[in-house]
Amino acid sequence: MRRPLSDYAKGAALSAHVALMLLLVAQGGTLAWLGALLLVPPLPGLLRGRIYTYQWTSLLLTFYCALWLAEGWGSTQGRWPAFGLAAVAAADFVSLVLYVRLRRREAPVPKAG
Repeated sequence: MRRPLSDYAKGAALSAHVALMLLLVAQGGTLAWLGALLLVPPLPGLLRGRIYTYQWTSLLLTFYCALWLAEGWGSTQGRWPAFGLAAVAAADFVSLVLYVRLRRREAPVPKAG
């Protein structure tokens, strides 16, 4: 039996989420650590596949993407690492939204009556 497409989106979302956390920790600094810690609370809901968690986490990731894009445009030294983090945050965002859309599409339709 074929696996639903939402399973692949869930795997991509979890991979991108953990990668973003690890990259933030590897970058070092107090703000990077704080940013990584803010990504920890949604992990249990993401692992369980809760749609609500995927929705609010995607909202959270828009701020990460905007922050790292602004950092990339604003600094000359850390431009490419910031753009790299923004790309990982954007990939995480896209995979989260894709999971929600595919999961809702794959959900069985309740029969009337």
